[in-house]
Amino acid sequence: MLKPDIQCRLKKDFGDDFMEVIKEINQWDAETKGLLGDRLLRATIYLSRGRLKRFKEVKEMGRTDYRDVLWQAEYDGGEEHLRDFNRPFGNETN
Repeated sequence: MLKPDIQCRLKKDFGDDFMEVIKEINQWDAETKGLLGDRLLRATIYLSRGRLKRFKEVKEMGRTDYRDVLWQAEYDGGEEHLRDFNRPFGNETN
C-alpha cells in the first residue's frame, strides 16, 4: 500500500501514465520481495519529473545501486544534504 503523499504525487506528476507507473512500482516491489522502501520510491519519483520513460531509467539505476538514486535526489551534487525522502513529499526539504 502506497503512502498517501506518494499516491498524490504520482497522480499529480504522471497523470495519464499513473496506472502504468503503479504497475512498474508493483513489479519492482515484488522483485525486491516487499523491501522497496518509501525513501527510494520518493527519490525515484522526484528524479523522474513526471516522465514514465525516466521513471523506468531511474528504477533501473536503483536496482543497480540504490545509493546513486538517493544521492542524486537528496544531495546537491556534492556533500550538502538538501532533501530527506524519509519524510513525505512536501516536507522533504531540510
